[in-house]
Amino acid sequence: MKKYFMALSTAALVNVAPYALASSTDLTVTGVITPAACTPSLSNGGVVDNGKISAKDLNPTTSTMIGRHPLKLTVACDAPIQFALNPIDNRAGTGALRTWFGLGLTDAGEKLGHFSIGVSNTLADGVAAQAIESDDNGQSWFRAHGSAPGLLLSVASTTDDSTPLRVKDLTMDFEVRTSIAPANSLTLTDEVVMDGSATFEMKYL
Repeated sequence: MKKYFMALSTAALVNVAPYALASSTDLTVTGVITPAACTPSLSNGGVVDNGKISAKDLNPTTSTMIGRHPLKLTVACDAPIQFALNPIDNRAGTGALRTWFGLGLTDAGEKLGHFSIGVSNTLADGVAAQAIESDDNGQSWFRAHGSAPGLLLSVASTTDDSTPLRVKDLTMDFEVRTSIAPANSLTLTDEVVMDGSATFEMKYL
């Protein structure tokens, strides 16, 4: 019975179609294959260890910075190319501000704190350059003094912060600053593990 009904429906559509107004929509698939590939890496395996912090050393009413750790970012490409890094907060929603990376939650569901990343000493193919970032997916750029979730990070010449350079080898100094939320907003009766994590995704421009 089901097949018979479908056959009737099809026949009805065929009879009506010549008298119906035609309409259509287009699908366009685009893209670019780049001959170059880049590999980003961080010194110390990208690990920042703040060690053990005593709860009594935390400020009760304001955030407490517990560490400033240097890391070196290196990007090595097969050939000069425009690229950017997309910082992804793997603990999104646990930082106090969108521009900070979260440290995860306590067992009681409280935001433990955050870490931020400062950027300095940028070298593009051995020449002094400046870090730039974009908050509109690369449509526009401005000078960067740090790296934040969702803001593309790239590099430009020291005289023009509006256009990413074509670079083969890039180095940047990162400073990772870790802060704990006010102690009176946290349940600290047991040990709490800091669980900050970020991924820097390579994007070709």
